[in-house]
Amino acid sequence: MLSGWGICGGVACKSYRPEKRRDVLAILAEHEGSLLARGQGRSYGDASLQPAGTVRTTRLDHVISFDESQGILRAQAGMTLADVMALFIPRGWFPPVIPGTRHISLGGAFACNVHGKNHFRDGDFAEHVLSISLLLADGSTVVCSPEQNADLFWATAGGMGMTGIIEELTLKLRPVTSCSLRSVTSRIANIEEMVAAFEAAKNTADYMIGWLDHMATGANIGKGLFSAANHIYPADGGQPLSDFKAPQTKLSVPIFFPPFVLNRYSMAVHNWLRFQQYKHAQKTETVNFDGFFHPLDAIANWNKLYGKRGFYQYQLMIPDSPNAAALMREFLGSLQEQKQFSFLGVIKYHRESKGLMTFSTRGYSIALDFPNTERVRALLPQMDAWVAKHGGRVYLAKDALLSAEHFRQMYPSADAWLSTVQKYDPQNRFTSLMSERLKWKQN
Repeated sequence: MLSGWGICGGVACKSYRPEKRRDVLAILAEHEGSLLARGQGRSYGDASLQPAGTVRTTRLDHVISFDESQGILRAQAGMTLADVMALFIPRGWFPPVIPGTRHISLGGAFACNVHGKNHFRDGDFAEHVLSISLLLADGSTVVCSPEQNADLFWATAGGMGMTGIIEELTLKLRPVTSCSLRSVTSRIANIEEMVAAFEAAKNTADYMIGWLDHMATGANIGKGLFSAANHIYPADGGQPLSDFKAPQTKLSVPIFFPPFVLNRYSMAVHNWLRFQQYKHAQKTETVNFDGFFHPLDAIANWNKLYGKRGFYQYQLMIPDSPNAAALMREFLGSLQEQKQFSFLGVIKYHRESKGLMTFSTRGYSIALDFPNTERVRALLPQMDAWVAKHGGRVYLAKDALLSAEHFRQMYPSADAWLSTVQKYDPQNRFTSLMSERLKWKQN
């Protein structure tokens, strides 16, 4: 039984776990029916699920080579971001893009074209990948990059595994001199003030993130905290690289919590406690990487907090415009009118991105968590319709219920992308429950 990180919709999958490249070739040659590569399974919905055949790449996780002077890493696709950080931060090199968890594979990061708190200046993960080695449906391997077989490179970036099995990647890391960031966190009164904070910091910060108190109503919709952070030198108080230790999980959720534990009242308490950490209008502090980038990774199996029924994480993009704050206020307010409140509320600012299927465009993304209930399942299509109407889109790596109709509205370049996919996989060998739901490949 496999599921996405949201736990909803687990299915029985014929599962392979190859240890060598020759094992993958044998699977591809001998398996009849659809296949899909799966890394750490940290996409939230059904994007990494294929009951007919799921190739789990967790053991294909080795470093192939590393250029110490240039920070260029060549590694198998099953290597995790956590391993990259543990191995190369002490050597002065840092991942160029970090999403909300370090427990993802490099292949999954490319297939979902993940983004982080620095998207406004550094873009998506794929923009820092120099090349990939891709195993196609016919058993051949193609090396592609932004210069070589560029159509396949960009169809695979954000392509959710539909072009083939990523075997290895060559990734350009960024240099760092310490294990610390200088973070400035400000209390924010509403969504208009949040947008102004992003605008004010975008030319000087390395990273920006906003935390929304989704319980705030009326004029205070969008109330929260805004943090801007920069890498610092040891001379400025940064922890020396020689002191870096791979973070350890501090807590674990051993069982599924009862559904009633996370409710609007417990959320209100959580938000109040969060604000108590920042009693003043602004707080400057030196923080470690894990505390800033991956606070939830400190709790193993935190997805069990939502109970056996699981949850949906919904991330939408609202294009940048003079009306962006008003649209975000309308969206958040409409959820509150339907008595739906999110335990998590995160806002980020993005710039334009490359690739036909990339989520990011210039604008603001909002990520929200909802328990898996009948009311939420009825509400999500309404949210999709609203997002599509206003020129936005939802992030496929977190999606679980999007319709084919709304997908086409949100991703107008889908036809061009599918044309490239069909060129390299004419027999539709690589599919997923998501691709079937969204009707990407039809015989």
